[in-house]
Amino acid sequence: SDQFDVTIHRLDPTKIDLDRFRMDLSEALRDANSRVIINYDRKGLSQLGGGHFSPLGSYHQTEDRFLVMDVAKYKYPPVWVPAAKLYASMATIDRCGDSNVPLAQDQLPGEPIHNLNETEYLSQLGMLGCEETYRGYVIVKKRGPSSAFTATTSGR
Repeated sequence: SDQFDVTIHRLDPTKIDLDRFRMDLSEALRDANSRVIINYDRKGLSQLGGGHFSPLGSYHQTEDRFLVMDVAKYKYPPVWVPAAKLYASMATIDRCGDSNVPLAQDQLPGEPIHNLNETEYLSQLGMLGCEETYRGYVIVKKRGPSSAFTATTSGR
């Protein structure tokens, strides 16, 4: 888009260390024109499930914690997570980090399949053209000199 800059960071621990991670995220969170979305492994935060995307809300420098604003708040409320723990949960492999979705979705069965065994699951990933990559974070920055994100309310 001509209105936003989007930067994807794969959190390969051999290329991005904890200090750079902390700096990238905290700088973006201080910028009124930026938003941060993370992809992390829920197990690393002692939650049920696997990979998940959530927006970050804030950084507390004194306690060195990030506020994860979960998009599934009915299941997990927002939570302050130590930077090192969040980093570790994101410096993990996503089995379908890159894929041909949505084009490859036409190859999948019409009805959702639940309780796949490992072989069936890997077959589904193959149909989607999945490739393993590190999880990471996305920084979305609105362009322009005074272009801070604004909240809008509809229905008034």
